[in-house]
Amino acid sequence: MKSRTLFCVRLPATGRCYDFWVPARLCMREASQLICQAMESLEPEFFCFTGQQTLMYERTGQIQQPEATVAQIGFVNGDRFVII
Repeated sequence: MKSRTLFCVRLPATGRCYDFWVPARLCMREASQLICQAMESLEPEFFCFTGQQTLMYERTGQIQQPEATVAQIGFVNGDRFVII
């Protein structure tokens, strides 16, 4: 089993994409929070983490089960997400 998966995350306010290595054992709720906190540091003038944002899987438009891990869902390197 892979220990990490590369997520490509787009910030709608800028249209820019950022890559994040996410541990396979991390649940989606934690992954979303950590990525959003990092995005706030990267783009403070365009993004403020309120705790309400999450990641939407770009291919399907779905928000994954918050307690499911990255490994359980089966994401692969390069899967794309949008912060909503």
